[in-house]
Amino acid sequence: MDHRNEYNKDHCYQYDVRLKNLKLDLIESGLIKEEISSLKISDFTFSYIDKTDQLMCERVRNFITRHEWLGKMPHRPTQRFIATYKGNLAGVIVMATPNAFSNLLGEKERDLEKLISRGACISWSPKNLASALLMFSIKWMVKNTPFRFFTAYSDTTARELGTIYQACNFTYLGQNSGARFEYFDEAFPEKNWFCDRLFRKTTSYKYYAHDLGIKWELAWSYRDKIFWNKIPEKIKEVLYQASTDHQSRCLKRPLPKKHKYLYILGTDKRETKYLKKKFCDLNPTLVNLRYPKERVPKKLNSEERPLTERPTTCWPTSMEKFPLKKLYSIKEVASMYGISQWLIYRHIKSDPTFPSVNIGIKKHFLIQLELFDKWLASRSHQLILKDHNLPSSNELMRVKL
Repeated sequence: MDHRNEYNKDHCYQYDVRLKNLKLDLIESGLIKEEISSLKISDFTFSYIDKTDQLMCERVRNFITRHEWLGKMPHRPTQRFIATYKGNLAGVIVMATPNAFSNLLGEKERDLEKLISRGACISWSPKNLASALLMFSIKWMVKNTPFRFFTAYSDTTARELGTIYQACNFTYLGQNSGARFEYFDEAFPEKNWFCDRLFRKTTSYKYYAHDLGIKWELAWSYRDKIFWNKIPEKIKEVLYQASTDHQSRCLKRPLPKKHKYLYILGTDKRETKYLKKKFCDLNPTLVNLRYPKERVPKKLNSEERPLTERPTTCWPTSMEKFPLKKLYSIKEVASMYGISQWLIYRHIKSDPTFPSVNIGIKKHFLIQLELFDKWLASRSHQLILKDHNLPSSNELMRVKL
């Protein structure tokens, strides 16, 4: 059974793991309670583990599997750090390549970002070991790599607040991050629940191709990157459809938004000051946000909640805000219906039935509300017939890749 679907205690999941694992952890380490009660940070050794050290990398993997919330390594791990005591592995931090780079320091600096992807400490470690190991990891990264800002997430499903990040004086970026849904493939239960990125991974497309009897050419991909321009158009369409079909076969459940944190550090005070000022100038609304204190998921707003009734007394938004006319811009329609402009653009590109018209050579798309309402109603009707659940407006706009 998936522990993430049912965890609802007053403390975070990893603290619960510490309580459950303490007895066995002590036996395996050969330590006694009297000894661990007096442990100090200075008693531990902090180290960077090179990816060529396969034995230690496997120990890190096993540690994460046993002690960490997600119970598995990230998709693209890049650096591993450990804390040890008398040869016993006591803490682990895993850095990884972000799934999507942010522009928190501007587009030119986006390659300076690294994701703090996994982290856990053993049950008998002192409570401040995690923050000490985390800061060791960040300082090592700044000294030995070009990375200068580090992002991290706290999963509200695990009742996490980001206490470690708060203790390390991270900048809080709010609770608006993470995937909206996760999926479960009943044909492969060992994969557990996963996000929608799996449907778009190179390995997944190779699997779809093999299943369809299509030979995957070496020139079509390199590592995690697919060169779609080198794949024949007909094969590309078939692979897209296979990905969509796979997603539709999976079980789906909503996910609450995650807390996001940021730490900026340069090689000296001058660089740190410069980067922090750049962040503040580019993100004035994210400066000095208060740390969260309550272990509860963020309440869904009307755009995210399943639409079983109208979110306001007048939906779409009152037409008084907009002049009465036959055609409306994408920005106006997005505002009226509480959906993102990005979703509308994606549908214009991918759905030939989407009711838009192209005005001018610069592709200035306009939408007639009456036709748009009918298009939404048609999609809503199809979903109702499927499982009798009225979707949100964003769900109606979900793009099939």
